Amino acid sequence: MDSYRFKYQDAIKDKIKEHLKTSSFESLDAVRSGLKDEIFYSLAIVAEHLNWPNIDRETFESYFEVVRKEVQSNHVTTIKAPNLLSKNKSTWLNDSRENEITWNYTERYLEYLRGKGRAESVVEEIKNSSFKILSKLADPKSQSPTFIKGLVDGDVQSGKTGNFNAVINRALDSGYKLIIVLSGIMDDLRSQTQARIDTDIIGDGKGVGLRQAFGHQGDESVFQVVSITSEEADFNRPLADANFSLNQTNIMVCKKNVSILKNILLWLKDNLPKGTAKHSLPLLIIDDEADNASLNNEGYKGQNYASKINGHIRSILGIFHKKSYLGYTATPFANVIQDRNTASEEKWSILDKSNKMITESLFDPVDNLFPDDFIFLLDTPTNYIGAHRVFETLQHCQKLPIVFDIDDYTDDFPSRVMEDGDKIIGVERFDNKQDWESKVGKFGNYLNFTSFGEYKKGTRASKSVDNFPIDLPNSIKDAVMCFVLGIAVRETRRKDLILSKVYQPHNTMLVHISRFTSWQNKSSKLINDFYSYINTSLKMDKPNGENSIYRKFEKVWSDYYAEIVGSIHSYLPKNYVDDYMQPVTFNSISPLLVDAVSNIEVLALNSTTGNELKYQDEKPRKVIAIGGNRLSRGFTLEGLTVSYFVRSTNYSDSLLQMGRWFGYRPGYLDCCKLFTSRDLISKYDSTSLCIDELKEEFKKMDQKGATPREFELRVRKHPGVLKITRPTILKNTTSIKWSYQDSLVMTTELDISKEKISNVWADFKTIVSPLFSAAKKIDSLLAITVSSKELIKIIESNNNFDEARNNLIKQYVNKCVEKNLLTSWTIAIKLTGTATKDSGLGILTSDETGLPNDVQLAIRRGPAQEKGNHFYDEFIKDQIFKPTGSSANIMSGGKDMTVALEKDQILLAEKEFITQKVSEILKSEPNISEAEALIKAQLKTKPERIYREKLTQNQGVLIFYLFDPYYVFNQVPGNIDTNIQNLLKERGQLLNEPLVGMAMGFPPISRKLDPCGEYVKGDYDLEISDEDQDEASDDLLPTDAEI
Repeated sequence: MDSYRFKYQDAIKDKIKEHLKTSSFESLDAVRSGLKDEIFYSLAIVAEHLNWPNIDRETFESYFEVVRKEVQSNHVTTIKAPNLLSKNKSTWLNDSRENEITWNYTERYLEYLRGKGRAESVVEEIKNSSFKILSKLADPKSQSPTFIKGLVDGDVQSGKTGNFNAVINRALDSGYKLIIVLSGIMDDLRSQTQARIDTDIIGDGKGVGLRQAFGHQGDESVFQVVSITSEEADFNRPLADANFSLNQTNIMVCKKNVSILKNILLWLKDNLPKGTAKHSLPLLIIDDEADNASLNNEGYKGQNYASKINGHIRSILGIFHKKSYLGYTATPFANVIQDRNTASEEKWSILDKSNKMITESLFDPVDNLFPDDFIFLLDTPTNYIGAHRVFETLQHCQKLPIVFDIDDYTDDFPSRVMEDGDKIIGVERFDNKQDWESKVGKFGNYLNFTSFGEYKKGTRASKSVDNFPIDLPNSIKDAVMCFVLGIAVRETRRKDLILSKVYQPHNTMLVHISRFTSWQNKSSKLINDFYSYINTSLKMDKPNGENSIYRKFEKVWSDYYAEIVGSIHSYLPKNYVDDYMQPVTFNSISPLLVDAVSNIEVLALNSTTGNELKYQDEKPRKVIAIGGNRLSRGFTLEGLTVSYFVRSTNYSDSLLQMGRWFGYRPGYLDCCKLFTSRDLISKYDSTSLCIDELKEEFKKMDQKGATPREFELRVRKHPGVLKITRPTILKNTTSIKWSYQDSLVMTTELDISKEKISNVWADFKTIVSPLFSAAKKIDSLLAITVSSKELIKIIESNNNFDEARNNLIKQYVNKCVEKNLLTSWTIAIKLTGTATKDSGLGILTSDETGLPNDVQLAIRRGPAQEKGNHFYDEFIKDQIFKPTGSSANIMSGGKDMTVALEKDQILLAEKEFITQKVSEILKSEPNISEAEALIKAQLKTKPERIYREKLTQNQGVLIFYLFDPYYVFNQVPGNIDTNIQNLLKERGQLLNEPLVGMAMGFPPISRKLDPCGEYVKGDYDLEISDEDQDEASDDLLPTDAEI
């Protein structure tokens, strides 16, 4: 009956989807009863016709509810088409060629995705984006040599593998004969990727093959692609010696490993047709995690020198006439600013030591792997939980309170240590002098160190031989208990989920404390000891005993679960419906803890243990996975709920890749927790914000028809990239150019200490206010035009940009002025806010501000006191206010940027915006009329950039916003945060001065005129070098290995 159950459920799903084509999700509840009746009676007719066994109304009701919840959980309100930057605007894949191709592999894969419960809109997006990507690759039927290089950028754990598997299926349909997938540098990831290739493409008795078999065991009119590699076997020497035929269509999944790539090269050379130097069959290389190990950043040396992995990949491409190279990554900085050298005049040499002889083989590598031809930016569906839901980004959404700031790990998992006689003591990490001064104070001290210089001399980086950890910090014990509680919560929902195709049977916890395998192994033993203790205690203790382990679990529940389990739906975006997540109480899950804690595996996953982590749906696993680089990139941890992450690194783009907690969590998002340090939270915030800014730049450049080369220049000049990019990317570079042209710069972090607020307000009244004596009122703004010299005085005064940002802005403006750019600045103050005297300061009079007009203060609310809200922790502990959610934008509205424009410029900007939106709407909704699209376009919020981009090259805009401190500090009568109230009393801090926000608008400046700033690489005497190794070495010794 099980097989018929799924047939009934699929039929019900089709009916619900049909209903949703013309109705909203809100209407589904309203018509549920009538819709059920309609579907029940129609299915009775279908069942009779197809000879399905009859089902009663009660059984139908249970099927209907399973499907309804699944569809709602997977329903995607919007998923936008990918953005594209392309050098060549034409394509070989025109209507005629599209109709010539029979899309056997593609259609089979798309049907397979539908059968797995993927939302129809997601499947449609995969269908469309994979077609667009294929259309930009080389024509496999081309009669002349062709070489295309592209890059696809998608968020961490957002479905990039699903996308490139769709591209591979399309490549097979269109005529590619050899496909090589380069899957990271670790066996685990390669094996996991191979498994996905087997189910999504090969289909030999599994996955897509169960829907439709090809070749001799199925439809013989469709060729069966052959996988040379398997889950167990990479392209090692024995496999290479097996001499696979190139007369069939082959696919192989390989590590980016020197010996493996060498085997491929020699195999391809040995199988060249007689008398030829290159293969004529079309090649596609898919490079997963393309920013890791593949690149060659040797500066000018890179024309003749290369890392072995890079040289091997380029040589494989060089041995084919028709080839495409397609990289996939979530952190594209390295790929976009990699070396772009011309082809080397020297041959690439490989020594073959097999058969007891040493022979040399020479190859002609292609020039480089820069994505000259195109870059795609994939969008994510709205049920994806990414950085924007957790960390600071441009997207104004409510942040999930799932991040817990921990500070008790330094003694056990230190990145720096101090030697005290025979003792090695873990100490806090300070990356540089600025970091020291921000945390310790300019004249403060830490331990016995009174300066960063003393600290640097008196400490060193920790080593694998250091005897850590000795014990477990309490925070990791809490995390393990959270993991057990999460298993119990999920068990209460299993009966609803198990019949659904979105059911995730596995439970995983990630522990990432160090790259040292010895530390990982010691941690594994300590965690296993603690697990054994709670396992035994739960079985032996009485639930109501005074000192029972159950009381400890109840405390952990109160600290980490109670609030979010009851309120998770308030944090989800509109139309993100997940009815599986029903509130539960500790009393309801307490009886389930014994079963929840049973059979948990504690595994250290590194090169010394030999442990493997493979998931099989028919064998659910509960795993605490402790590791380093093997768990850092690409590898998917199934059913991941709790992450304990304190491994420190300066490489923030790699840090984002380590965030395995992003992805899809149907039915258990409220069980997810991230335990990490404040330092790492800050780095995630800055990295996420920078990536968001660059994505917005990408989308804007797409609208203008820009090329990858133009995006490269924009990335190189983005000030934020300087902070987050790995040093190897900037190798052999003494300075980096950057630019603020065509950008909006806002004070996104405000120092809320008593002294800072007072100093900024004092300088505002003495330096800024006097400028407005002859100002004019423009709508809700008071505005005056000043020179660049007066602007610089403002930048040099106390304000809420950090010191580094102030210096960059000042340098850039001065360089522009030298070229007669940015000479005229419109300075404005927002006069109208919504604060009231009943709730705070409300209005400041002209006597209080020194301005000619009164100012009604604006509202930006402080972070809510919620457990897991790291923005609240920063507010309290670091005195840093990062506006988020509805308060995220410093600007009150995009139209404020019109303050420097004439009326005709404003109307033109709005007309062009609406025209562009009409075009986009018609493209995404081809069934609506132009008149309907125009109505929708007119309702769209107009962003500030459409006005800013009408500024001339010598104009700039600086707008001040004054915020009521009562709202910022959550001291509004009737809604007072007593925790903050007590801190204000301790600090003697009165709420009698506003906070000053700033938004600076820079106009577009042509590439020829843009002077750029110059960032000289740091004074390394003032830096702590990061000894973490995220790059693969030439011989690919696993970076988890002892050093």
